[in-house]
Amino acid sequence: MTKFTSLFLAVALAACGGSKPSTSTTTSDQSATDGHATAFKIGALDAWSIEDGSIEGPNDGKTLGVGVAPEEINKVLAAAGLPTDKIQLGIQALLVKDNGKVYLFDTGAADASFAKAGKLQASLAKANVKPGDVTDIFLSHAHPDHTYGLVAKGALAFPNATIHMSKPEWEFMQNVMPGMDPGTKAIVPVITTKVVAFDPGTDVAPDVKAISTPGHTPGHSSYEIGAGTDKVFYLGDVAHHSVVNVQKPDWSDGFDGDHDAANAVRAATLKNLASSGERVFGVHFPYPGVGRIVQDGDHQAFKADTL
Repeated sequence: MTKFTSLFLAVALAACGGSKPSTSTTTSDQSATDGHATAFKIGALDAWSIEDGSIEGPNDGKTLGVGVAPEEINKVLAAAGLPTDKIQLGIQALLVKDNGKVYLFDTGAADASFAKAGKLQASLAKANVKPGDVTDIFLSHAHPDHTYGLVAKGALAFPNATIHMSKPEWEFMQNVMPGMDPGTKAIVPVITTKVVAFDPGTDVAPDVKAISTPGHTPGHSSYEIGAGTDKVFYLGDVAHHSVVNVQKPDWSDGFDGDHDAANAVRAATLKNLASSGERVFGVHFPYPGVGRIVQDGDHQAFKADTL
């Protein structure tokens, strides 16, 4: 695990001024009425994109396109009508109801100071879901913008939920992340009795299959949700940016712990998705993050669904 150092936090926190443990569900500049929940279907399953917030940082070559000439990165951003001086990412979780079960995929950044977030609970309320209703949480990985929402004021934010993550990721979260991040150090003892760690790449619930996609972190998991021909591929952090990462999957991403592994996984995953036409859910894509990876000339692109 030596490759998985504090790179993610060094990049994000240097731009945004540090991190702190999650203690609440909204940030000081957001009211409890903020947030959005956008409904859609996965076959017969009811699903919602649950807004948590956003991350913004400078386009300084330390995040997207590490080692790539700045003018090349700017060219890709400008062609998509995006600013070239900054990088903007969304943060959203996926909510799915399945035969009495309520599944939540990742839990957002809560009050992490590198994000403008903390809308998760308000957004869940707009989907008529209370914290105690959630039966299962599926984590893609241990980074704070996916885990800080697990805990509120030192207690479980979702008291009845089993927390699922891969065995390598749970080891990473217990033994490496606490040394990188004080928020994770505070979260681990609170959630320990609720964690069920699974073997990578296994069926983890009815209509939910974990897909092993390491590279961003050692045990990063994506999830394939649904049955039959109508499924959604939950990317997690296989791709952060809906333009740069998708069009240039071989460009190293500063958030990734193992660049070689992450680049290979990203390229293969996006190629497969473009070929299959399966819908994707992008945690950090523009809200609500649901769409498809399509072939667009000599590269792939993300085409958002109209929900």
